[in-house]
Amino acid sequence: MRTPHRLALTALVAVLALAGCSGGSRTDDSAPATASPSSPSPPPVSQPPSPPPPSATTETLTPTPTATSSTTPTPDPVMPALHSRTYEQARAELARAGVPTARLKPGAQHKDVTVPRDHDGWYICDTSPRPGAPVTAATTVTVRLARDFSDCTTSFNGYLHQENDPAHTP
Repeated sequence: MRTPHRLALTALVAVLALAGCSGGSRTDDSAPATASPSSPSPPPVSQPPSPPPPSATTETLTPTPTATSSTTPTPDPVMPALHSRTYEQARAELARAGVPTARLKPGAQHKDVTVPRDHDGWYICDTSPRPGAPVTAATTVTVRLARDFSDCTTSFNGYLHQENDPAHTP
């Protein structure tokens, strides 16, 4: 008994459709398969609806993990090199480095000098902590200031003016 050619082609397409193959080449699963121009186009075959995903039909009894903020501790900022900068420049540099300027404490480089309220133009001679050291949340950044940068290297036992040194004898 001979099977008609059309019936055999239809059966082949149905088997391929059930197996998940389209019989043609395609790159997108949502796009219909196209037949090559030299072969006759088979009749359209309807595919059975796909079953719903398991999560839609089955209730999950295991608790789902809650979204927790995994905060990685950020490293402490590092003390920048502030020597020879003005107090105003130092504040800006500390802010860029991530050090809150509220922790910045000015002081005089010399015992016989009083730092005025407006000391933005004064120069930094020394810092504590030293450059490169970590600045923790409890660290107070102390800067020693002088009116002129050249005064940073001048010291008479901690005094700017030799006559103010109690150990000085004229």
